[in-house]
Amino acid sequence: MKCKGMMLFLAVLGAPALAADESSIKNKEVTVTYNDPRDPIEGFNRAMWELNYQYIDRYLFRPVAHGYSDYVPYPVKSGINNFVLNLEEPSSLVNNVLQGKWMWAANAGGRFTVNSTFGLLGTIDVAEMMGMTRKQDSFSEVLGYYGVPNGPYFMAPFIGPYVTREITTDWIDDLYFPASELTFWQTALIWGLKSIHNRAAVIDQERLVDNALDPYSFVKDAYLQHVDYKVYDGDVPQHDDDNDELLDEYMQELD
Repeated sequence: MKCKGMMLFLAVLGAPALAADESSIKNKEVTVTYNDPRDPIEGFNRAMWELNYQYIDRYLFRPVAHGYSDYVPYPVKSGINNFVLNLEEPSSLVNNVLQGKWMWAANAGGRFTVNSTFGLLGTIDVAEMMGMTRKQDSFSEVLGYYGVPNGPYFMAPFIGPYVTREITTDWIDDLYFPASELTFWQTALIWGLKSIHNRAAVIDQERLVDNALDPYSFVKDAYLQHVDYKVYDGDVPQHDDDNDELLDEYMQELD
């Protein structure tokens, strides 16, 4: 709305005034300054965003995600996702113990046991049917629980958004069985399957990003809210500016 108001204000002044200043404007060098303390390397991150979203996502991830969503039967998609997420239950058990969340730790252990046996190696979420809801915590969330800050925002080429705390701790979650027993190529396959499923899950949110005035900032704010949402188990401390429904909708789709 501020942009529209400025355009209307300039129109009232009249075109001659704009024309008189046009030559001086052309001779001035425009300098863009980024001042978001959460994003100290915003210039680099925006360049990576353009690479990721305008090229890699548009010509690779988006077509694959749409094909996966449209042509792979739901039971197959659900089974693949359940199998992949079941591998993360042991690390979630440990991470919940480290936070003193004993009930959630027991829940993660129970889910892994039930789904790995009765759920055909995790492809069927029998535990969910028994009332054991999936809630998986990473080691990054453990540090966040104890007050370690997110650190600078980082847009990784080909991969997407991270906060520094995630980059430095993600490998720890792979130290537990069964993830620790996987080969490099098996780990890469698991990552690829999870990435495709997650990308397909946010297809309905593409319009929000495409129609945003600043898609980069929109995704950044949504992702940082998502990180806090995970650390606080959904009970994020409220602030005066936490009422953007579009950001909330996109954040929930990332979960």
